[in-house]
Amino acid sequence: MEGFSGFKVLGFDTETTGLDPRKDRIVQYAFVGVDEDGGKIVIDSLVDPCMAIPPSSTGVHGISNKDVEGCQPFKEQAGIISEIIDGAVIVGHNVKKFDWKFVEMEYIRCGLQPPSPHSIIDTLELARKFRIPGRHKLGSLCKKYGIVLDRAHSADADAAATLVLLWKMLDEYSDLIGNDVAGLLQSNQSNDGFGPDNGEIGDAAIISFGKYSGLAFPKIMSLDPKYSDWLLSKSSPLTEEHRLRLKTLFLD
Repeated sequence: MEGFSGFKVLGFDTETTGLDPRKDRIVQYAFVGVDEDGGKIVIDSLVDPCMAIPPSSTGVHGISNKDVEGCQPFKEQAGIISEIIDGAVIVGHNVKKFDWKFVEMEYIRCGLQPPSPHSIIDTLELARKFRIPGRHKLGSLCKKYGIVLDRAHSADADAAATLVLLWKMLDEYSDLIGNDVAGLLQSNQSNDGFGPDNGEIGDAAIISFGKYSGLAFPKIMSLDPKYSDWLLSKSSPLTEEHRLRLKTLFLD
């Protein structure tokens, strides 16, 4: 679509073990779209969540514990995910409050800086902004616009459908944005420096190295104050930005 040329534009979706990014994990992610030169991108991968997938979640997306046996955990896929996302326009349905929060928390658990997309466009937000009549679930909107979604809750199908949905919505409601795609991108730029909103991290600031690897920072503070003090010191492996974030969250 005009206005997006020169950008990597990717429909994005995840499937997870549950609904809470602080406790649950990604089991599948998919990117469908084009690179900066218009070349097609289709990436679909299963992830070992390193925890059991509840039957209730398998009932939604169809991914079982057996399906992820032998798959790489998120940490081993984080590098390629960052390469895909960095600088891209990411498009998803409820992506800002769901999928992206899961991505951020996965990176925090790995002790890694989350990737930096150019923009994150949420089609659920746009549907509400445009006041589109009817329900705003992805399946309902796809039906309204004649978009085939025959494998709902499969990450690759949802990612592809969401990208088509964006084009359909922008075409129908072009009078509301005019030709200002640049403005749309700017208003949806990703500028969150590290991880989720402070209030959403809670006790889930996980340390992923050392003798307390896998424990939340507040737990380490209670178990071993000297070690937590070291983590906040300049001699620890944490970056200055991460140390400051922990101090702001748990000491101020």
